[in-house]
Amino acid sequence: MQALKKNDLVALLAPAGCITDALPVLAAEQWLASVGLKAIRGTHVLGRKGVFSGTDRERLFDLQEAIDNPEVRAIWAVRGGYGAMRIMSQLNFKKLKEHPKWLIGFSDITAFHNQWHLLGLPSIHGMMPVQFAKNPNDTVAGLESLRKALLGEKLEYVLAPNKHNYMGTAEGFLTGGNLTLLQSLTGTPYQVDTKDKILFIEDVGEYMYRIDRLLYSMKLAGVFEQLKGLIVGGFTDMKENDTPFGKSIPQMILEVTKGKKYPILFDFPAGHFPDNHALILGQKVQMKITPEQSQITFF
Repeated sequence: MQALKKNDLVALLAPAGCITDALPVLAAEQWLASVGLKAIRGTHVLGRKGVFSGTDRERLFDLQEAIDNPEVRAIWAVRGGYGAMRIMSQLNFKKLKEHPKWLIGFSDITAFHNQWHLLGLPSIHGMMPVQFAKNPNDTVAGLESLRKALLGEKLEYVLAPNKHNYMGTAEGFLTGGNLTLLQSLTGTPYQVDTKDKILFIEDVGEYMYRIDRLLYSMKLAGVFEQLKGLIVGGFTDMKENDTPFGKSIPQMILEVTKGKKYPILFDFPAGHFPDNHALILGQKVQMKITPEQSQITFF
């Protein structure tokens, strides 16, 4: 996939949940202009149909139109929410194969990321406008990482050690996204392929027992069996029942990966929080985990 260049066109869409006002779209337009890119709005980006940004037909129309437009070089979801799985099977990717373009977003957008990867195309798990519109001072590093990813600059992260990390070095293509979506796609034609891959996972707002269930479901499906490595992002706003579950997120993950020899990195700064750092899914990455630091480098 080619890096974006000056005046390239980015489509702003809401293919899942709705936004309550135009602020995220305006913020995205301003940021794109600041880095030398142009924006175009999807017809229904400000639409509303229940929790969605429009009917399934309207959201499908916007996404298909952006995919088919050869002038559009990237598609940026202004928010996640819920709704991607309702329309994903109706998309036609003939034009995308002819004119590849970046997909940017995370959370519910994980469903579309998986489709990009089935076509052999990379995509960007990164900041969405709804995150930085109201918290611009808290999202500087995340936006800078997104700029680097889009413009083809070197993307590398050096992180402090974490007591839960499993040491080692690995190289492989990065895949993954939101844990709930990944598990929901298991058993479908869009199931994530994790063989010889480095897997990234994150989630938000789930009960602790449900995270354990999601992890065990994926373990039973063999998702963790043939990985090259595992990167664990944010698991934010987790909930407890009246009776605490009794295990932490790291403990759950180490349990379902017990006996595996690949490196595991915890607390990578990507997920449902303001400073969400960009990851290029579908691209080769090296992870090097030592007692002193963790390093993630994209090639």
